Amino acid sequence: MHSVSEDAVAVEDRLIHQLYQTLRVFSKTLNTAICASGIYSSEWTVLKLVREHGTISQVEMIEYLGVEPAAISKTLAKLEKKQVIERYYNKTGRGKIIALTAEGLRLYEALDAIVSQHRQKALQGIGPKEQQILYRLLQRMDANVR
Repeated sequence: MHSVSEDAVAVEDRLIHQLYQTLRVFSKTLNTAICASGIYSSEWTVLKLVREHGTISQVEMIEYLGVEPAAISKTLAKLEKKQVIERYYNKTGRGKIIALTAEGLRLYEALDAIVSQHRQKALQGIGPKEQQILYRLLQRMDANVR
């Protein structure tokens, strides 16, 4: 049986800690950049997803984002209250469809450049090949923990 060296464990611990810290800082700085609009990073993710799809079912959204149904329902309720999205029942009667309102589309257009600038700042100095490698590594980590 092979044992993992203490150095390897220390590197793994630092890597996971850095991943967590980077995600926290990214979310915090994105929230700071867009909070004047009344939208927060988790809400932006939903807004962007709906904008990209035109309309999307709540089930598809849950699957795509990989989050708990309760978390999506809570975010959607907030966005609905802000009159950014509307939900209506699917024609089949199964599940709800989400669409942007005129206000949601306006808000998306207003925030898109800010979010893009934030993303570019975060990826500054990381070339396309490195981004692809990082993306594949993160996908592998995700698959490992599922």
